[in-house]
Amino acid sequence: MTLADGLKDIRARIEQFGDQLDNEEITKDVLIRPMIQALGYDSSDPTQVKAEYSVTLLKGGRGRADYVIFHNGQPAIVMECKALGVPLDQRVQQQVLQYAKALNAPAGLVTDGDRYLCYANTDDVSGIDPWPYHQLDLSDPTERDLEALEPMSKHLFLPKQLQARAKPFLADIERRERLGDFLTDPSLVEEVLRLGAIADPQERRRELAETIESMQEIVSDVVGRIARGELDQPDVVTTNDELDAYLMCKGMLYGVIDPDRIAFRDSKTYANVLIDDNNRKPVCRFHFNGRVRYVGTFDADKQETRHLIEEIDDLLKFARTIRSTARRYAES
Repeated sequence: MTLADGLKDIRARIEQFGDQLDNEEITKDVLIRPMIQALGYDSSDPTQVKAEYSVTLLKGGRGRADYVIFHNGQPAIVMECKALGVPLDQRVQQQVLQYAKALNAPAGLVTDGDRYLCYANTDDVSGIDPWPYHQLDLSDPTERDLEALEPMSKHLFLPKQLQARAKPFLADIERRERLGDFLTDPSLVEEVLRLGAIADPQERRRELAETIESMQEIVSDVVGRIARGELDQPDVVTTNDELDAYLMCKGMLYGVIDPDRIAFRDSKTYANVLIDDNNRKPVCRFHFNGRVRYVGTFDADKQETRHLIEEIDDLLKFARTIRSTARRYAES
């Protein structure tokens, strides 16, 4: 059976038995173990697949991964499972990240039997990425689902190959996120609302096609002018996230140091919050230019420690350290 055939079979099972899959174990039996088989692994062979696999976490303590799939004797894919329809929330996603990092596994799957979050290691450093490179729903398939799952199959699985296949997915996600920000521009919002309000479907499609064509021409023209040196590119682009983080940081420092002494300085690779606009007085640093975001804090020797964050509000977790750093400059 090919992977495509296996996905089709699981899709039929969801349609036939979906209403009865009301707990995790039944979901595993009916939907998830068939997925493992579709990927080419024998779920009854403990050298290939182990259920409830005990994991010693890097920061101490132990956990149990629902499944660990082995390839050439090494942990390859860590799976965390829920009953059909149960949200795949942040807690479940963190579990697969922790287990994969502890086992040095290059891939992870979080699933309820229908929805799958696919993880890979694309940077060779931090274990599997904290963001899925693809999300799929078997009951609502897309053309790219098979492409996303294929590098996890037994006959194709190689960490470098998975990495190479995952990177374009992540690049597409980042591109969509960047372009999505354009829709907050009032002129674009107005144009989208105008298109959406056209009642006749044929006319709406025609207007949409013409609008997209015009946007393509505008973008193509600007890109060409930059390539020919007719337009200057800004060396540094300050994002809304960086500005929001700076304002949050400035709020944290209320009462610690004179607000006029707090400065923001952006660069190509990171943004700094400084005291007296002095590079020798860093308070914190925002590494927001990649898919994964970090906040850098500084100790008494001005040595930076990076902390992974998921949302800008996570900066609040480091308020005490940031205030302590600023206090040292205020007292010096």
